[in-house]
Amino acid sequence: MQVMRPDKTNVWPTDWRVFLTKLAWGLAVLLLASGLVTWIAANWENWGHVAKFALAQGAVLISAGLALLFRRRSGGWGHDLGVPAALTGLAAVATGGLLALIGQTYQTGADPWQLFALWTVLIIPWVFTVRSVFLSVLWLVLINTAFYLWIDVARLDWFGRSYTSQTLLALAVNALLLLAAETIWRARHDPWRIVPRVAAIAVGFFIGAQVMEGNFLLGLVLFLALYGVYRYRRPDLLIMSLASFGAYGSLSMLIIEYAGDAFLLIVVVIVGLGLGLLRFLQQQVVHWRRTHGSEALAVKDDVVSDVTLGTALATDAAATNATTKTNAGTEAAATQASVNAAMASSPAASTAQILANAQVSVHADAQDSDEHHPWYLRVIKLFLYLLLPLIILLYLAVSLDLSLEALGVLGGIMALVAPVLFAKAQTVSSRDLVGGWVACAVLLLSVPLVDMRYPWPHEVSAMIAVVISTLLYRLAKGQFVLRMLLVIWALAAIEFLVIERLFDRWTMMPYWVLEMPAAFMFFAALLLGHLYLRGERKPHFWLPLFWSLLLASQIHLVLAGTLFYSMPFWDESRPYLTVAGFLLAMAPLAILAFYWRGWRDQPLVYGIALLGLAALCAVWTPYPPVALALSWILVAYAWRYLSLLAVAVAMGLFCLWRLYYILNISLLDKAELLLATGVGCLVFAYLGQLGRNKVVADAPVQAAPKGILASVLLGTVLVLGVANVAIVQKERILSDGQTVLLELAPVDPRSLMQGDYMSLNFALSQNLSALSWGLPKDALAKMDAQQWVVVAVQLDENKVAQLKGVYLEQDGQERLWSEEGPVAEPSDVMRLRMRRHRSNWTPGTDAWFFAEGSADRFDAARYGEFAVVEDGQSLLRAMLDKDRKEIK
Repeated sequence: MQVMRPDKTNVWPTDWRVFLTKLAWGLAVLLLASGLVTWIAANWENWGHVAKFALAQGAVLISAGLALLFRRRSGGWGHDLGVPAALTGLAAVATGGLLALIGQTYQTGADPWQLFALWTVLIIPWVFTVRSVFLSVLWLVLINTAFYLWIDVARLDWFGRSYTSQTLLALAVNALLLLAAETIWRARHDPWRIVPRVAAIAVGFFIGAQVMEGNFLLGLVLFLALYGVYRYRRPDLLIMSLASFGAYGSLSMLIIEYAGDAFLLIVVVIVGLGLGLLRFLQQQVVHWRRTHGSEALAVKDDVVSDVTLGTALATDAAATNATTKTNAGTEAAATQASVNAAMASSPAASTAQILANAQVSVHADAQDSDEHHPWYLRVIKLFLYLLLPLIILLYLAVSLDLSLEALGVLGGIMALVAPVLFAKAQTVSSRDLVGGWVACAVLLLSVPLVDMRYPWPHEVSAMIAVVISTLLYRLAKGQFVLRMLLVIWALAAIEFLVIERLFDRWTMMPYWVLEMPAAFMFFAALLLGHLYLRGERKPHFWLPLFWSLLLASQIHLVLAGTLFYSMPFWDESRPYLTVAGFLLAMAPLAILAFYWRGWRDQPLVYGIALLGLAALCAVWTPYPPVALALSWILVAYAWRYLSLLAVAVAMGLFCLWRLYYILNISLLDKAELLLATGVGCLVFAYLGQLGRNKVVADAPVQAAPKGILASVLLGTVLVLGVANVAIVQKERILSDGQTVLLELAPVDPRSLMQGDYMSLNFALSQNLSALSWGLPKDALAKMDAQQWVVVAVQLDENKVAQLKGVYLEQDGQERLWSEEGPVAEPSDVMRLRMRRHRSNWTPGTDAWFFAEGSADRFDAARYGEFAVVEDGQSLLRAMLDKDRKEIK
């Protein structure tokens, strides 16, 4: 069955062939982009600068060129999953890789906000012409990353409070971007409203930054203003919910600040406000459904809710409020009355649509349980279910001085009383209160469980947790979040006790302890979903169990990667192929073979797809989380389950990010793996088109907007031009600069974009900071107001720089200041520019990048050799040991 969206565009591709082709293109772009960044971060030593820059610039040029070449394929420029838009996105990512390579090659420092800022500027021609939601979101992420990193190092003290000026500036810029997203960007094909929601989240983030800096009242006012705009001007339930939650946090912080030592008052007010927020959000859902009718229940307004009209009208009677007690005749009469009124007011409307809206209005009050809530409301409810009981338990522990055993007994009593409370609770509000009661009981029971305080064997504790969670799971009708908590609690209790029984320390666990349970939970979730979750109607009883098993299996595999994949792929201490790893790796292949029932009509494409998927799974066998995420993507298409697809994509992105930080696997090996599989996906995406006389696409090919070809070319020329100008300028400094040595003190972290590096702290920087404290107030104020200063240094016989003073203006003239005040400039000094970095000063760079695995060689570094030109600009050339010999 083909699923349709309210705006008459397809949610899902028409068949497996189209879906797999799009999946191959998407994976190709994702893997190639990740491989490019990892390849640059590897900082390999065997290639020269010219070859590295040629390859990095070639990636930008080839991606943009292929986008122009395929501009009439797969939806053209106006389709996010089209080939041209995907290749333009790859060119944008390659631009960041090129900038990172320049910074890595010329040692421009590990302070990356300039990299992200320049990256943001260079891809503007692509962002504002290519109608790609991915490019728009990437641009928003880049500009906010630049702001975040800049705030960490810059100082603008407009209002006398640290960082307030910077966060206000970032907030103002994001407010303008949000306005643009709701006006200029609205013409783009963005039915999910991803761009404005990302912009609104950025606005909320920087409002939250104001709250964290102590501006509680300002944050509260701004959150309420954001809510008001999206409540009355452009309704959006997600943004309204986040703004409400932000206002709750701001008000809670304000109360904590002014309540003083009144701990009981703080607990009562915060808990009361939390319960009020929960009920308020539920009423917002009811109001949303009443005013928006069946559209509110469609996929358009919630990417991960999957609540359709059919499932909404078939809710669990025990989970509804007093509305569900209306007899059938009264309900039918109410529905008919609504239909008659609607037809009288709008004769042109279809009877089916009016009937659907009327039914939604009648049943709206019956559907504010969290089984029908979108995912973001469930997340907020989960947070409140964990926070509010924790606050109450903290108060009880502090005020009553209860032991762990007493807390466990209290939790047991609360768990025993919970069934009675569930039976008495008839309204949604009362059932939410009981849900909070159960969350308190679970936390109380878990405290002595973790600390092994119960007098009986650990296995008995595990069985008690399973029995209690099973009983309460069946009773918690209409409580999706609570049911998930109960399942996760039971699984965690069993595994924790088993591990504690079998192993003295977690680090002594063999790999199968995490891999085998992950495989078991994965296949259990797969079987459960196949039996109950296919199609539009998804039984609410099984959904929490399904999602708990899914998330638990992924967490297990990520932990397995953390503990056991922190070694080379082919290390003999861990078998390359395990039973669980093999089963998980082959799962995508089995899923495709099982669910693609129409393969006989396309045997060639079916064979190509199976071959490509088998090759991809075989290559990624050492890292099972990727295969697991790929399995859920395929299952999501087979079941037409949009929530699962969104979560699976997020899982895949997280797995690739986690792979980057597995330190003992060579970055170069990771890059080769990512690039090879990315190229393979490109090949199979092309082969998927074989035998087709016409490209099949879900949307018709759109003509390129006016000027888009020129904009893509302009963006490519701009990127390559700026990169090459920067390369020429830095080569000039290295060739013409005078050699200066600075004493240093290194440490060793890793950068996402630029690989491994030493963070440098120069003696000259410390001397300049000490000098600044001895300056007069007016001179110190001038120095603090600058992001760059020029200092005078004098070289000894070994060319080691010694600070002589700093150049500052006085009465319109530049003077040299030392500890004694203004002094005459010696004839044998040279100028060196220093930039502010947080509360310190650095000579243009604060890091030295090196190839992965080379850190030990630079432990002996004692000096940094700089090339300094006449105006004071400098570049770090080499690291020297205590004898001033270059470390190679």
